[in-house]
Amino acid sequence: MLKTFQFACFSIRQTAAGIESRAKQVSDRRHTQATTTEDPGNPPHHDGHPPASSEEPNTNQALSTASLSSSDPSTDGFPKAQSIQAFWDDSLQKCGWNGAHNLVPHITLCSFKCGDENCEPLVSVLKEVVHSLLPSFPSSLTLDKYVSPNYMGLFLTEHQEDLIKKLAMSFVKEASHLCSPGEVASKALHLTLAYQFPLSQFPRLEALVEAVDQRAPVTWEVRLYSRDTRIHNNEVHKVLYSHVSRDPDELELLIGDFVYVKGDSLASSPDGWVEGTSWLTGSTGFLPINYIERTAESDAWTLHKSIPVIGTSGRECVESLPNRPPISLSLLNLIENSEGSRRSTEALSESSSMDRLHSRQASLEATQSPLLHKQEDLDALYAKVKKPKKEGPLYQFPIKGPRKVIVVRHGERVDFTFGDWIRFCFDEADHYQRRDLNMPESLPERAGAPHSFYKDCPLTHVGLLQATLVGRAMHASGIEVHHVFCSPSLRCVQTCTNILQGLGIAEHMPINIEPGLFEWLAWYHDGMPVWMTLDELSTAGFNLNHSYDPLICREELKDTHESCEQYYGRNAYVTQSIINTTQAQGGTVLLVGHAATLDTCTRQLVGGAPRSAHEMSSIIKKVPYGCTALMGEDDVGHWKLLSPCVLPVTYSGIMVYDWRVLL
Repeated sequence: MLKTFQFACFSIRQTAAGIESRAKQVSDRRHTQATTTEDPGNPPHHDGHPPASSEEPNTNQALSTASLSSSDPSTDGFPKAQSIQAFWDDSLQKCGWNGAHNLVPHITLCSFKCGDENCEPLVSVLKEVVHSLLPSFPSSLTLDKYVSPNYMGLFLTEHQEDLIKKLAMSFVKEASHLCSPGEVASKALHLTLAYQFPLSQFPRLEALVEAVDQRAPVTWEVRLYSRDTRIHNNEVHKVLYSHVSRDPDELELLIGDFVYVKGDSLASSPDGWVEGTSWLTGSTGFLPINYIERTAESDAWTLHKSIPVIGTSGRECVESLPNRPPISLSLLNLIENSEGSRRSTEALSESSSMDRLHSRQASLEATQSPLLHKQEDLDALYAKVKKPKKEGPLYQFPIKGPRKVIVVRHGERVDFTFGDWIRFCFDEADHYQRRDLNMPESLPERAGAPHSFYKDCPLTHVGLLQATLVGRAMHASGIEVHHVFCSPSLRCVQTCTNILQGLGIAEHMPINIEPGLFEWLAWYHDGMPVWMTLDELSTAGFNLNHSYDPLICREELKDTHESCEQYYGRNAYVTQSIINTTQAQGGTVLLVGHAATLDTCTRQLVGGAPRSAHEMSSIIKKVPYGCTALMGEDDVGHWKLLSPCVLPVTYSGIMVYDWRVLL
């Protein structure tokens, strides 16, 4: 999947109270057109709107920016003359929003498009180019002020502009085999302070510009960013308050998330509600206007790499910069603050925050006892050779009585909870590092990791708990499961295992992996997941039936143009075939799959016709994690939907906790 990159100079932190410029990379199964940005010179409850978008969207990445940012070595607050960041804040507070507030202060260098798989190689190219040109960089950059009634900014001198453009051209040249031809900035390189402002604000803005000390000593950084293409023609708003949707067309809001909305729809809303798209999940729905607040577009960007190059500490830092994965603002806020506000992170730079995190991790690793490592190795080795005890058959077949089929959706998934978690949790050596207590403590070994986790993610700890609760509820209700079939997705295998653990039969009931239970292939037009093999799953500790012959092999799931009717037909065929092949033994069948599975595996067996894609999308938004469907057979062999045997698992979204609120 192509995404657009932009190479730019960012001037952001000119004091210790500066902010981070970061970019968000969020995927969406629906392809969007990438764009670049350039400078020109509790309401009443809502109802009656069309349904929101699909509950499980596919994702792809969007725009990236390599940038140069500035930071003041001072740690004692603002210098006497206002910094660039102080101007940004003061102009917003005293004069209101203008076009410059939509992005952090920056100097655009170039833009280009690149495939999803080439992000890491681009980072390597960036580092190589910076290393090769570093000796020719000046010790500082000189910026000259320019003020007019419709534009205010800082411009590089001609000589320094040539040096910075050389950096951009070298990067584009070296990265040409990874991306489309880059467009190097042809205009004079400049850092915008204000534009698109009312003429009445000119005198006040001019006075603020005069107070900017553009020659203060700063450190400039080269940065690589990506941007979500859905931002185009939309405003970015941060979520101030969480909101649990009460109607299918409403959008659930979580603090720390961003929402893309049309600017004109805010002003024209008749009831205080507006349609928006979640940055985190890609879902679209209606939300209360007073639950969100406009913020800079760059708050929804993802930072891939940051390298100091110019200034008092640039040469010293470039070699010692720690390896770390790309990071998005929302995930950084899990560490830095609880409000998700860009301005609330002003005193915390990207480098310093991540350096502190890596420093803490290094300290923990350095203090671990060698004996502890040996014990962990022994425990891991024992886990691999320890086999479940099988004292005899779990059930005596045939099972008497009417048959039942229980269909369960998997538990909470990591990617929908934490966004672009892979780039945040894996370092450049592909070592996994847990960043939140709801993230997995460790990940199973698999081929292609960590990239193979992109379309085949694990469950969160909450997701594992949901599955265990479902199993315990089945056990408490006296339900017995005699046959188990599961989608090959890791999140489904984990869900199935924890359900069986809740039932107390995980060691005695091997899981049949059935690829035919996988979700709609049309959601994967950019490529199917690479699932873990049976051997990899077994090595990870899952109890599988290696002798099971799937009804539909993995190799058969290639047609990503599968229609919705074909999807219903595939799942109906799998369900009916499972019922037929287990008919002689009788008993209850457990199917573990996805949100749509509850409908696609039961719809036609109870006499219904396949739904349209729109109808199915409306259904799956009403199927939360861990929900079940129950289908029972009557005396004459007809199947019908019954009231589920398990209560739903309901929980509320919580804000991110930052202990520093106690200081």
